[in-house]
Amino acid sequence: MRFRGTFTAPLVVIVVMFLVGASRFLDLAALSFHENICLAVIVIELVTIVVPTVFYARLRGDRFVSRMRLRAFGPDKLFVIILAAVTLFFADVLLKLGLHAVGAVSEDYSIYTYYFRGTGETVDFVYSLITFVVIPSVSEELLFRGVLIPEYEDNGAVTAVVATSLLYGMFGMSFGYFPVYFLQGLFFGTVTYLARSVFASMLCHFVFSSVWLVFGETVWRIIEKPQSTAFLVVALGGIFLVAMSSLLSECERIYYNYSTAGRESDYAKECPRFSPAKFAEALFAPPFPAAALVFAAAAVHFG
Repeated sequence: MRFRGTFTAPLVVIVVMFLVGASRFLDLAALSFHENICLAVIVIELVTIVVPTVFYARLRGDRFVSRMRLRAFGPDKLFVIILAAVTLFFADVLLKLGLHAVGAVSEDYSIYTYYFRGTGETVDFVYSLITFVVIPSVSEELLFRGVLIPEYEDNGAVTAVVATSLLYGMFGMSFGYFPVYFLQGLFFGTVTYLARSVFASMLCHFVFSSVWLVFGETVWRIIEKPQSTAFLVVALGGIFLVAMSSLLSECERIYYNYSTAGRESDYAKECPRFSPAKFAEALFAPPFPAAALVFAAAAVHFG
């Protein structure tokens, strides 16, 4: 019996959330022999995300693997990928500024920084880059854009991007940071379609996370100063609008080149047009609400 992708896709996310949640009960200091805790976190990232992703893709068969967009992108896409990462950075800062203002978030957070809470561990830049940027960029994009987007494409490209972004938001296992992960998912999913390559979303994720790694601490110090809020909103809002305008212009150029070259959009033949019925079908397949319940339980427990 073969299940539809909209049924099985949330199941793999549920498995990943269970594995990540279980890993938070481990004594990482002991596992790393009281050396560098990053080594233990790196192993956890591989076991909890990469292993289930590869196992799921193999279960779906070679034909499915061919739909994962594991192909190189052209050099003409490099600029739009970096521009998308920069635009996302400013959008991300604005969103976190708003969430901080209403008390939804109080510190910089990722699903991996949880392991370092209360350890007093100081992580050097190279290990930080590998732990918080390189491996997450590859593993998360392989799962959410490489594996999950093809599973939702029968319901339309818009549904595929939105549904996988919602699942990505749940993956963060934090109520406050759900909108942050969701926003990032929208950008990464759009880049995947734009460049026709999951490697493009990996690069976009890498650039975005690298910028946060370098400037994140400084940004949070500024965000936490109430007197700087108005200035930040005006300055970042203006920069974001310019960046977003440039990004949309570049997207238009790319699709214009596709049309003049007589090339179909990546999803034109395979994906139906957006319809509310198809969208609802994807989001109300039983495992999807189940994933939302697992997310809520994890967010309450680990929040």
